[in-house]
Amino acid sequence: LSHDTPPHLTHQYELLHHPPSRRASLENRHELKRTKSSPDIMPTEDDLASHNSVRAQYNAQIMPNKLVLIRHGQSEGNVNERLYSTTPDNAMRITKLGWDQAKRAGQILKQQVIASGDPVHFIVSPYVRTVETFHGIVSAWCDPAHFNHIADHDQRLNAWYARLADLGVTWQEDPRIREQDFGNYQNPEKIKKCKEERHHFGPFFYRFAHGESASDVFDRVSTFLDSLWRSFDANKSRNYVLVTHGISIRVLLARYFRYTIDQFSLLANPRNCEMVVLGHDGHGRLKLNGRCELELETDQHTGKKMVSGCNFHKRLRVLPKKFVRKNNVRMSYHDETPTATVTVDIPTTTSLPPPTTTIPTTGYSNKDTIGNNNNKNNVVSRDNDKDNARV
Repeated sequence: LSHDTPPHLTHQYELLHHPPSRRASLENRHELKRTKSSPDIMPTEDDLASHNSVRAQYNAQIMPNKLVLIRHGQSEGNVNERLYSTTPDNAMRITKLGWDQAKRAGQILKQQVIASGDPVHFIVSPYVRTVETFHGIVSAWCDPAHFNHIADHDQRLNAWYARLADLGVTWQEDPRIREQDFGNYQNPEKIKKCKEERHHFGPFFYRFAHGESASDVFDRVSTFLDSLWRSFDANKSRNYVLVTHGISIRVLLARYFRYTIDQFSLLANPRNCEMVVLGHDGHGRLKLNGRCELELETDQHTGKKMVSGCNFHKRLRVLPKKFVRKNNVRMSYHDETPTATVTVDIPTTTSLPPPTTTIPTTGYSNKDTIGNNNNKNNVVSRDNDKDNARV
């Protein structure tokens, strides 16, 4: 097909080269376009209602029951940031605690989040720490130790993957959900200074030297979501799990729920192996079900941290007040009102109307909420963890 191909031939080509499950949607879309382009016939409310109904039915058919976003387990770089000066970011492994976190997250995912026997498709960032986290998670379905009798590592790995596939667990890598690029080998002092500058410049737009900004991550994640939506139809699975990084999770949420930049800037980074669970609302949309955060405790004898349990929250965490920055936008040239701190609501479903902001008279309101202000179960919790708030 070329740019001058007649519209009716383009339509026929689309119908012939798409699966049957999409043809009804294409037919409806083509009919609506033809109606809109006619100078004599305008689409009626019934036409638009029919179009929206077909679209909703199609979305409801392809949408998975659950879409789970999981940050990687504790990495060597989380423990010692100086390692980034000698070890590539993409090669950073997870620690012993990171493995324990991944295994516990897998048990929770299999036993409490995913319905028993349902197939699961994982999409994983290609970084070492995320692939290792994926391995720890899926050990809940099949322990790789069962294949220790196979001497060759690659053959042992392939045998394990084959067994997982038999159990309904499949996976693929996608570099578009990789970590934000901070440059190649990183100077810890320089990166620390850059993060301080980012706080004053704005976390979404600040670009690291030879690296990326959050807005760059937003762009590539947008293309990933387009592909993900198509895969819901082409590779149907009842559940999807993304094993990725903190920034990618925040950007994915902002992109899907259409958060404003101010709303994105409020979000705290998920902790290691924290899970954000989105569920199908039955009408072709995903809504926030909540997040699962692992609990850690320190062993009195060894002084090392270990996983002691988990808590499920219906709330996303936001940053402490001192880490939230917002530009003051004037309403007119003569608007000389003092800079106001704005409290921003975070929607949890795409069916909500555009979010509104309220300006308290002093500081922050105590009524920061997710979604509907009347939903008392969705009150935002503030994160007082300084280190987690800044990364």
